[in-house]
Amino acid sequence: MSRCSQVVELLVDYVENRLAQDRRLELDRHLAGCGSCAAALNTYRSTVSLLESLTEDDLPEELRTRLRAFLDRESAN
Repeated sequence: MSRCSQVVELLVDYVENRLAQDRRLELDRHLAGCGSCAAALNTYRSTVSLLESLTEDDLPEELRTRLRAFLDRESAN
């Protein structure tokens, strides 16, 4: 990984194990030596964990409505 911006773009695929092995190893090496990117990975993992723990009832009604509308628009595209 030559640039931290490349790492950030790959975090989702990294966490979901969708990277080719060579790319994953390259990212592992970068994360081992870059505190900023390692922190971004930890933040992403924490955010995913928190969101997975929420139920629909945990969200305010207005947010649920807006989120449903957003997801409907995205799935239509």
